[in-house]
Amino acid sequence: MGQNKLIQHIPNVLTMINMLLGLTAILFIIQLEHAHKPLIITALILLGGIADFFDGYVARKFNVVTNMGKQLDSFADIITFGVAPIAFVNYIAPCEYFGIVTISSLIFVGAGAYRLVRYNLGDFRDHFVGLPITAAGIILAIYCAVYPKWCEHLPSEICVAITVLFILLLSIMMVSKKKFKRLVTRKR
Repeated sequence: MGQNKLIQHIPNVLTMINMLLGLTAILFIIQLEHAHKPLIITALILLGGIADFFDGYVARKFNVVTNMGKQLDSFADIITFGVAPIAFVNYIAPCEYFGIVTISSLIFVGAGAYRLVRYNLGDFRDHFVGLPITAAGIILAIYCAVYPKWCEHLPSEICVAITVLFILLLSIMMVSKKKFKRLVTRKR
């Protein structure tokens, strides 16, 4: 395989690493107990964010952007920055609030999916429209990691209400028409 052929596969490999990090976070939430579980889950999602940044960067740098890569990236993003952070929320939230947390969780994942489709169908070279799901998922993961500390002296209903409102705010930001500047501008 020539060097050019190898380079064209690097973005998709990075996308798959992003997806596998998200899936690992979900499996960690479901199966393992560990003293540092919230930090490990957050680290996995953050590492997914790094892989997500570099898959697009490498694809643009070496001019190997493909529709296949764009779609694969969206599938990876919905797992790592949609499902994994929401699984994390449901792990930290008290189970007696399952209903309201589940409803806000479904809204978050739906908003993220909508945001990804809108991005795939548009041409956003200089900016994003709506908060990218990558940013929303990372913010939510960090929130979940610090949740036990800031919430330990508050009534659980207050903590859950703040969490639900935070999830809904991120959801609204993802589907909003607000422009967010890109870290790296795409070539025209």
